[in-house]
Amino acid sequence: MSPNVTPPPSPVTESALWLDPNRQALFESWFADIQQRYPVNATSLRMASSDAGFRRYLRVDSRTAGSVGSFIIMDAPPDLENCAPFVKVAQLLTTAGLKVPNILEWDEANGFMLLSDLGTHTLLQTLAADQPPPLAHYLDAVEALIQWQLSSRDGVLPTYDRPMLLREMELFPQWYVEQHRQFTLDTAQRKTLDDAFEKIVANNLAWPNVYVHRDFMPRNLMVESALSPPRPLARRRQPGWGCWTFRMRCMALSLMTLPA
Repeated sequence: MSPNVTPPPSPVTESALWLDPNRQALFESWFADIQQRYPVNATSLRMASSDAGFRRYLRVDSRTAGSVGSFIIMDAPPDLENCAPFVKVAQLLTTAGLKVPNILEWDEANGFMLLSDLGTHTLLQTLAADQPPPLAHYLDAVEALIQWQLSSRDGVLPTYDRPMLLREMELFPQWYVEQHRQFTLDTAQRKTLDDAFEKIVANNLAWPNVYVHRDFMPRNLMVESALSPPRPLARRRQPGWGCWTFRMRCMALSLMTLPA
């Protein structure tokens, strides 16, 4: 096993996955039906990952003889998470010809979803500070991004307008500088940052708009395996309608900031 690949966690008891007994009961009812119609090994149910919001993901293995595959279960309480945009974007990405998780089942009322599993190998895990950048992977990712942009249609996704751009950039001073680094900017530093933000916004709004993906970066792109061709697979879906260079710059930046 590659040293960059984290071994899969051990299955846990189903009750350990839930803090809310009412939500657990809803899940158990839904999951019982899933077990009747899909080859899932219920005893392998375990945490996979979670988002910054209230959405989280579980992984469950397939029980098909000779299969090493698995499924992903999304747990997204409908009073806290709206999954309709996720489903809409999944259809757009699929129509564009990109490989993304298939939505196999969606219990919209209770916020449970069964998805195909893209695996655990991210593009980030292929990066190493003492090795040349995996340019083939990056070129594939750029091709996928261009393919996504070529499918663009006006009026389909929310616009990446001035308020949205500023809201995104404010995450840097609010979260990273103030909360993570525990540093308070003085008036002059804040003005320097604001001036830079204005230039960035003006530059972005001057370009033609296409579909963009807010999380198109190495930690959110999957590669199928070390033995198969390096094809990027998007696992998160936060697109919008904005500047065509938006994610190309982010991908290039990640090449210059390889992990130690």
